[in-house]
Amino acid sequence: MEHSDNGLFIKRERFEVLAILRDICKQRTPLRVDSQRQQFQSQLLSVGPDNIVFIGNKNEMATDSEITIVIESHDAKIEFSVDQVQLTQHQGIQVWSTRLPQEMVYIQRRRQFRITPPHWLEFFCSGEYPDGTPYQLRIHDLSAGGVGLRFDGQMPAFLLPGLLLKKAHLDLGSYGSFKVNMEIVVVNRDQDVDDNGGVVHFSRLSCRFLKLGLAMERKIQSAVFAFELDFNKKKRR
Repeated sequence: MEHSDNGLFIKRERFEVLAILRDICKQRTPLRVDSQRQQFQSQLLSVGPDNIVFIGNKNEMATDSEITIVIESHDAKIEFSVDQVQLTQHQGIQVWSTRLPQEMVYIQRRRQFRITPPHWLEFFCSGEYPDGTPYQLRIHDLSAGGVGLRFDGQMPAFLLPGLLLKKAHLDLGSYGSFKVNMEIVVVNRDQDVDDNGGVVHFSRLSCRFLKLGLAMERKIQSAVFAFELDFNKKKRR
């Protein structure tokens, strides 16, 4: 393993690469495939000792082409290139298979203190999608580096990793409001328990803030710490 500045690692040790990809597969984290023909979203289906299998069909790229795979997880951005991609069958469906990458670029995200507001606190993120349609989504969690948004019901097909949400308004009630630009990096299915003890399923959009100025970052960080302090005081009463 080689290390450079800004949390960037080059992973070449085979068992380390295997461990990272198996964790990505287990978490069902989406990935982006860049080929000469086009770019498309996919997901790892299996990670073997020498190969990986991911969702796709013959219309998306040519056999034996070289591709780049980009994965945006909560902890890091992962990128690697492979060739000799082949169509195969996996559990009765057509998929792509290729060899295990010999190396991968692993950019570790700076860890931020994160809060998860309770249900009864109505913290919202509102704005407009790129097509002009307005939205208002409940804030599931928040840090100075990004926000997790909760989407209940059927999610629009265009809400995918890489989508930019400009001039999003974060309303934290008495803790302040902030206008930010952000990018969706991960879309996951999640679940929660409602007041009656029932399980509620929803989609969670993990977003990172883009070009957040130092002053704005400090304001959001202050709001996060203030909320955590107040919430802990109330729990001790």
